Amino acid sequence: MTRREALAKATITTTDAAAGLLDPQQGRAFVRALKDKGVWGTAIRQEVRGSAAGEIDKLATGARIIRAATENADDGYRAGATFATVPYQTAKIRLPWEVTEDVFQENIEGQALEADLTSEMTSQFGLDLDDLDINGDTAAVGADAAFLNINDGILKQVATANVAGRNIDGGTINAGVISKAHFFEALYAMPNKYRARGQLRWFMSPNRAVSWWEQLSERTTAAGDDLLVGRSDGQGGRAARGPLGVPIVGSTGEDGDFIPGIPAWPDSVIMLAVPRNFVRVISWQVRKRKVTGETDMELAARDKRFYVFFIKTDIVVEEMDAVVRIHTLGPV
Repeated sequence: MTRREALAKATITTTDAAAGLLDPQQGRAFVRALKDKGVWGTAIRQEVRGSAAGEIDKLATGARIIRAATENADDGYRAGATFATVPYQTAKIRLPWEVTEDVFQENIEGQALEADLTSEMTSQFGLDLDDLDINGDTAAVGADAAFLNINDGILKQVATANVAGRNIDGGTINAGVISKAHFFEALYAMPNKYRARGQLRWFMSPNRAVSWWEQLSERTTAAGDDLLVGRSDGQGGRAARGPLGVPIVGSTGEDGDFIPGIPAWPDSVIMLAVPRNFVRVISWQVRKRKVTGETDMELAARDKRFYVFFIKTDIVVEEMDAVVRIHTLGPV
């Protein structure tokens, strides 16, 4: 056996049963961290499954299922329920990075820097996962193809499904310049049954949300004044949270002000949907690998450490009928 073969044999590999597996508590914490790092991940549903492929169950009961009751009588009627399924097929993704040993020696935090770097990489992992959930396209070409080709995101899925009446060409309304007509058109297109519970949200980019604010600020109303003086806290500035009484998906700043929009969302598209209708599926146990110069000759020669995270993930739309997409909007 050569020296290189001996070193390679000593390196942690996927055949090491537990060497790279986070324990269940660490795995759950990592998955929660991925969800909490971005605006999109915080809004949608996330499910952890044990298999790489499977189905998400949907329960539907329909409407008008109650009946009159007669004392001491049973007419034999029973309400029905349907149990449809939505398939998922996860893709394996990874985040690798290398750090020189000099970084740990020369940094004021020393070895504690490793935890900070891991936390920072986890944060970026979560933000990238948001981006992939939204913009992934297995047919994409160009500079970002290696990233986008991993999976089809919800923009591609909804466009491809093309449910009748749910895909609206925004370029044909007000010449593509965002206006109240776009929002009304989307709300009209949404079936009444999905409006009833007040769970609808607008999904849009921060730029597009700011364009909504700009429209409000041009009106001689209290909402416009609130925006111009910087109030968007949902009190006097409640109108800033979303058109037609439907909130925009966003986040809350440290000072309590509302920050609208999803950073990874494109400016040219707006969606109206219930956030929990979008489901991120994460399967397989989370794996974290760490290889150092102690076990790898190439890393030793370069005086580096190598890290990599692995998970398997997919994004699914539970009910295509409950998503309205306005596309081909003009520049903000």
